[in-house]
Amino acid sequence: MNIITNITSATKRLATVLTLITRFAGAMHLCQLTSFVIAPFSERIVFDINSKVCGTVWGFMQWIFERRKKARITYSGDQLPKKESAMVISNHRSWTDFYLLHSIAIRRGMLSNCKYFIKDSLKWIPFFGWGMWLAGFIFVRRTWMRDQHRVNATFAKVDRLKAPIWVMSFVEGSRLTPEKLRAAQEFSEQRDLPIMQNVMVPRVKGFVACMSKLRKSHVKYLYDFTVAYRHGGTKAGFGIAPNMIQIHVLPHLSPEYEFHVNVKRYAMEDLPSEEKELTHWLRERFMEKDAFLENLKENWVDGLDEEIWTEDW
Repeated sequence: MNIITNITSATKRLATVLTLITRFAGAMHLCQLTSFVIAPFSERIVFDINSKVCGTVWGFMQWIFERRKKARITYSGDQLPKKESAMVISNHRSWTDFYLLHSIAIRRGMLSNCKYFIKDSLKWIPFFGWGMWLAGFIFVRRTWMRDQHRVNATFAKVDRLKAPIWVMSFVEGSRLTPEKLRAAQEFSEQRDLPIMQNVMVPRVKGFVACMSKLRKSHVKYLYDFTVAYRHGGTKAGFGIAPNMIQIHVLPHLSPEYEFHVNVKRYAMEDLPSEEKELTHWLRERFMEKDAFLENLKENWVDGLDEEIWTEDW
């Protein structure tokens, strides 16, 4: 009887939270639609309004994750200045990655300015997909020849508006799964590349093209984030993140789940400009990620920096 009661209670909590988020997103979406009235007069104001609305929805979701569900996130690596435009790359482990990346963005004053490369099909999701389209997200089909024109147009707009921005890219192209990892390892073996255990081979063509465009804009830095998870405080639980249902059903996320983000900051002018050299540079970063995660798997805490992101939001 207790099990049935707990399941019923959890289901009600999930339904309540999802209803609140959907209604909130719907209200924000109406604000985005009304911004088109201003479009003939100021492209930048429309861009700012839609970005702010999107950031408000994300801020509400982040509040649930960190405050209400008490997810404790630790950090290591480079400290980032506030309100600095950058291209952001990251490994992609779970849907929950967004919360970890946004935990940094919200503390750097850039949550409203995060613009993701995301699957084209997601733009049809009511409220959320439409809102991301209105906010200037970069919808791609994962085929560079088909996506090139759309990506170039987006970066031309970024350069034209000079708006603060984090261009967010999961350069592996997909979330890590055992099947996809095996396929990536086979790909590496066939091409005599290092075989990695915790990340996949990054897709370099789109990354190189994006870097080429951004170098000509006001975006002067690249941030490299590595996200990590552990469940149950054991090595066996390494890499296991809570799913969307667990995030809203569990009373608290920590200490059952542990979250960590490693941060690195690079000046674009210091990175290689030739395609071959930049490809090698990106692959080296993912080899470093793999080694970092392998070390974290063996010992979650020892050897890491202290928490360096002490300010609240």
